[in-house]
Amino acid sequence: MHHYTSHACQTLPGSEEIRQVWGFAVPQEAFKFDFLLHSILAFSSNHLAYINPSRATYFRLAASAHQSVALTGLNKAITDIGPLNCHATFASASLVVMNAFADARAYNLDVLMETFHLVRGIHVVMKDVTHMLLRGPLALIIKPVEDLPKPPSLLSAFLVEIQALGYSASMDSSQGSPVIVEAVEQLRIALQYALETTSHPALRTIMIWPITLKTEFLEALKVRDHPEVRTLLKHYCKLLEYASSQFWFLSRWRGISEQL
Repeated sequence: MHHYTSHACQTLPGSEEIRQVWGFAVPQEAFKFDFLLHSILAFSSNHLAYINPSRATYFRLAASAHQSVALTGLNKAITDIGPLNCHATFASASLVVMNAFADARAYNLDVLMETFHLVRGIHVVMKDVTHMLLRGPLALIIKPVEDLPKPPSLLSAFLVEIQALGYSASMDSSQGSPVIVEAVEQLRIALQYALETTSHPALRTIMIWPITLKTEFLEALKVRDHPEVRTLLKHYCKLLEYASSQFWFLSRWRGISEQL
């Protein structure tokens, strides 16, 4: 916990003010809810594994143990979410996802699809308590950022690429194309929204897009036998790689686009 409050929380996305929320308000919630405490300890353990390669195995085992306990408690909390526990549930869910990216059993496309389902499952519940979160101690984490700097030129160019991909897909009358067109549009919308609302647009985009996908497209992602599906997934993976250069908990996903 000391490592989290003094070091690991400073690596979380957002402004210095937002990181202070992660460093002070979130631990205060954790002392009320054990599942959040274990989420924090898992994140701290994963960070210790990242900065201490010689002891990485030890810290990853600790992270996995804490993540397992956190998931059990989080699943129970989600079944009865309300004003008292929604803030801890939100913080824990956010850390659980970051921990899943940081300490995956493998860093390949199949595990990435499993992570998609984790993100989607958590969102199904959390989307109904946003109004409560905005009135609580963690509101700053989810509020849109004002006075953002100019978007990175690489991401702006990437947005244009995705728009072109959507146009190309809409011109293709092959089977399944409407579902692909919608998935492309959802990626464009996610990136556009992220560029307008946060200082870490690539990270927000990779978290948002899986939530928006239809089941039919998710099934197509599993088999990845359609060239346009593979192309779209590769664009997403490149965004993941971009974010991996900014956040240590994504660093082991570098090179994922080369698997397509």
